[in-house]
Amino acid sequence: MLAPGRLDKDSLRAEFSKNPNEYYKVRLFDEQGYERRRCSACGKFFWSIGERETCDDPSHTEYSFFKESPKPIGYVEFWKKFSGFFKKNGHAIVDRYPVVSRWRQDLYFTIASIQDFQRIENGAMSFEYGANPLLVPQICLRFSDIENVGVTGRHLTSFMMAGQHAFNYPKEGYWRDRTIELNYNFLTEELGVKKENLLYNEDVWAMGDFSEFGPCLESFSNGAELVNSVFTQFESVNGEVKELKGKVVDVGWGFERLMWFYTGYDSALEAVFHDTIRKLGGKITFEVDGKLFRKFSTLSSELDVTEKGAKSKELALLDKAGISLEDYESKVRPTQALYAVLDHTRTLLFAITDGALPSNIGGGYNLRVILRRALSFIEEYNLAFDLNEVAKLQAHELSELFPELSTNLDLFAKVVEIEDRRFMNTRENASRIIEGIMAKSRKLDAKELRTLYESNGITPELIKTTAAKKKIRMDMPESSYEDIVKGDFAARERGKRIEIGTEGIGKTEQLYYKLAEESTSKILKSEKKYIVLDKTPFYPEGGGQEADHGTINGFKVVDVQKLGNVIVHVMEDDIGSKKELQKGAAAKCLVDKERRKRLMVHHTSTHLMSAAARHVLGQHAWQEGTRKEFHKAHIDIAHYDKLNDQEIKMLEDFANGKLFGGIKVTVKEMDRKEAEKAYGFEIYQGHGVPAQRIRMVIIEDRDGNFIDAEACGGLHVSGTEQAIGMIKIIKTERISDGIDRIEFVAGNAALDHWRSIQEKTEAQLKENNWKMLELRQHEAKVEEKLLRGIVGEKEVGRDSVVAQEYDLEKDMLRKLVLLFVEKHPDKLFELRNRHGDVICFKGPKLSAPGAGALEHLKQKYGDKFKGGGNQQTAEGRIG
Repeated sequence: MLAPGRLDKDSLRAEFSKNPNEYYKVRLFDEQGYERRRCSACGKFFWSIGERETCDDPSHTEYSFFKESPKPIGYVEFWKKFSGFFKKNGHAIVDRYPVVSRWRQDLYFTIASIQDFQRIENGAMSFEYGANPLLVPQICLRFSDIENVGVTGRHLTSFMMAGQHAFNYPKEGYWRDRTIELNYNFLTEELGVKKENLLYNEDVWAMGDFSEFGPCLESFSNGAELVNSVFTQFESVNGEVKELKGKVVDVGWGFERLMWFYTGYDSALEAVFHDTIRKLGGKITFEVDGKLFRKFSTLSSELDVTEKGAKSKELALLDKAGISLEDYESKVRPTQALYAVLDHTRTLLFAITDGALPSNIGGGYNLRVILRRALSFIEEYNLAFDLNEVAKLQAHELSELFPELSTNLDLFAKVVEIEDRRFMNTRENASRIIEGIMAKSRKLDAKELRTLYESNGITPELIKTTAAKKKIRMDMPESSYEDIVKGDFAARERGKRIEIGTEGIGKTEQLYYKLAEESTSKILKSEKKYIVLDKTPFYPEGGGQEADHGTINGFKVVDVQKLGNVIVHVMEDDIGSKKELQKGAAAKCLVDKERRKRLMVHHTSTHLMSAAARHVLGQHAWQEGTRKEFHKAHIDIAHYDKLNDQEIKMLEDFANGKLFGGIKVTVKEMDRKEAEKAYGFEIYQGHGVPAQRIRMVIIEDRDGNFIDAEACGGLHVSGTEQAIGMIKIIKTERISDGIDRIEFVAGNAALDHWRSIQEKTEAQLKENNWKMLELRQHEAKVEEKLLRGIVGEKEVGRDSVVAQEYDLEKDMLRKLVLLFVEKHPDKLFELRNRHGDVICFKGPKLSAPGAGALEHLKQKYGDKFKGGGNQQTAEGRIG
C-alpha cells in the first residue's frame, strides 16, 4: 500500500519509484528483455532494450521518425486499422461523446476520453460505461497551447483521444500486464516500431485535486510520445490515501500523433490534413519550402512557445538549424499559419456541431479566440479560401466516422458569417487603436494584451501585422494566447446567505414532490428568522424556480432554501420568544396554493420554451439559465444572433400549438445511464446533475409524441388536468454575447399581463371611443383564443356531467361554458370560480335522463346555492 505523504506529482513519482516492481514492471518487460534505467537528461526512470542514456522525451530528443517519402493514409482508414486491432482483441467500439461536456458540472469541454464515463456525485467519482473493455474515438478540445499549434508539430486544439479503457469493478476488465501487452503488440506489429526503439517511461497521473491518481507508463519512440497508459489505482479522502475499489485502465492514444509517426510527415497536422491541403491546391498562395520546414521541424520537439524564454530558445533552434530569421518569417511561418487555420477550423466544426458557439463568455470565449486567430492568418498570408470551404472538405473526409459534421455545415457557415462580420468591424478600428498604443509604447504586458482582446477584439496577430506594416517590432508576452484564454469567464451564481447551522440534523423529508400543500410537521431547530422541520411541503428555491411561500402555525414563510440535505424556512419576522415556533413544537404548514400553481405553470412552460428554441433556432440553442417567478419567467438560450420578430412569433406559436393540442407531463426517477441512453445529453439543459438516479420531466403531446425531456428537480403541472392556458412572450433581449433572454408569462400570469395592458390602454384611449371599440374586439379575440385553449386541453371523459373550477371572473365563465357546450353538446357543464360564482349549462344533445341545469345545482348544493335559471341554463353563487 502506498504510504501517505505530500500529494504532488514529484512526490508521488518518487514514492512509486521506490517500488518499481509493484507499480511499473510488467510481465512483457521480462519476456522481451527490458531493463530499468535512469535518464541522464531529466533524471526520470524508463525501461528499454539495450543501453540508452536518455528516455526519448521530446523535450531533450530530436524527432527522428520523419520519412524521406511519407506514406499518407486517410483519417478514417487509419481509424479502421487502429480500432480493428482492439476489436480483434476483445474491445467494444463505442460512439464518441460530445465535445461539450454537458454531463459534468465542473468541465465545459471534453478534454479526455475517460471523461465520457466519469460521473461525480457528492464529491465522489464513479464510472458508467456500456461495455468493458472498450475503445472510443473521443474528440477532445484543449486551449492551453494555442500558440504552439502549427509550430511544434505535435500540438492541436482538437484531437482524437482514442480511449482504451478497462474497468475493474464489479468484475475485472484487465490491468497492467494486459495493457502493456496490447500496447506493445499494436506498436510493433501494426505500427512497425522496432522494439529496440520502443521505450516506456515511468510517470504519475493525477486529477487536478489529487482525489484520484496512479502510476503511468508513457510509450516513446524516436522522440515522439505515442501513448500514455494510466493505471488509476488510488484515491485520497480527507487526507487518507487508499486503494480504489474499482481500479481503471485509462489509456489515451493520441490518434493524430500515431498518424504522424506512422506516415513520417514533418508535422502531425500535415499527416492529418494532407488530403485537405492537396484539395486546396492553388488557393494556398505561398510556396511551401519543404526542406526548410523539415530542418525546423526536426528540432521543434524541444520548443514550447508558451514557456518562459521561448523566444530565445526559438532563435537558438534557428541558429542550430542554419535558418535565418528572414527565411523563417517568410518561408516557415506561412506553413505554420496554414496548419493552425486547418486545426482551428476542425475544432470549431466539432464544437458548433455539438452545441457550442463563439462568444465572450465561458467556453465560447476560447472558440472566438481561435476563430479570430484563423481569420487573422487568412488575411495576413492572403490565403484564397475561407473557413467554410475548409470545413466542407473536413466534414466530407470524416463523414464515415463522424457523419454529424456534414449535417451541421449550414449552421457552421451562419455562425462564421456573423463572427467574420463582427471581426471585420473590429479590424476597421484596430489599426487606429494599435497605432495609438505604438505611439506611446512598444511594449505590452499580459494584462494590456488581454484587455485589448476583451474590450476591442484585437488579437496578437493583428498587433503583429499592424506593427510589421509600420516596420515596428512590438515587445509582447511570450505566451500571448495563454494569458488571453486562462481564467474563468463563466458567471457564477451566488447563493443566498442563511445564518443557521445544520450540523447533526438529518435529511428533511420532501413532501413537495408529492405535491403536498400542507402538513403537520415538527420543528427541529429555530433560530433568528430560520426554521428547520422534520418534513416540509414547501419547495425550496432551486433550478431557477422561486421558493414556495405560506405559513407555519400562522406565521408567514417568505423564503425556503436547501443547505445540503436540510431545508431551511425563512420567516417574515424574527422568531424571538414565539412559543409556537420553538424547537420541538408541532408545525402546521400551509403552502400558498396560488403561488405554487403559478410557479409550476411557469416551470413547465420554461421546458416548452426550451423545446421551442431547439425546434425553431436549432440544436445549438441550449438553455444557459432560467428563472421562474410568480409574475413572469425567463429562459436564457445560446444563439449566435439577436432574435428577430419572426423567430419570436415562431417560438410562441410552437409552444402554444403544443398547449392547445394538449400535453402530458410525466415525472419519474430514472437511472442516469438509462436516461442518457433514452434521451441523450439534451436532458442536461440545466447542465450536469450530480446523482446516480435523476428526476426526469418528460413532456409529450396528447398522442404520446415526444416534445421534451430534462433532468429537473422542479415542480410541474401534470398537463391537461392542470391547464396552462397560453404562453405570451413579453420581452427578448441580448443579455450577453451569444445568449438571448426570452421573458414570458403563462397561465394566470398571462391573464394578469393582458389585464395590465388592457387597463393602461383603456386609460390612454378613454376619449377615443372608436379606438376603444377596436380594442374590445381585439380583447374578445384574445379572450376567445385563451378560452378555446382551455377547452382544447380539457379531457372531459365519458361522464355526462363535467364539473371544473377555473380562476376566472364570472363573465369569462359564461363565455367558457358556451365554448364547452359548443364542442361537447352531449354534456352538462358546471363551472365555478374561487369567489363562489357558479354557472351551469345543459348541452342540446344530452339525451340521458337527469336533472336540467337549475335542478342540478339545487340538488348538488341545496340551500348553499343562491341563484336562478331554467332547464337549459342556470347561474348564481355558492355561499
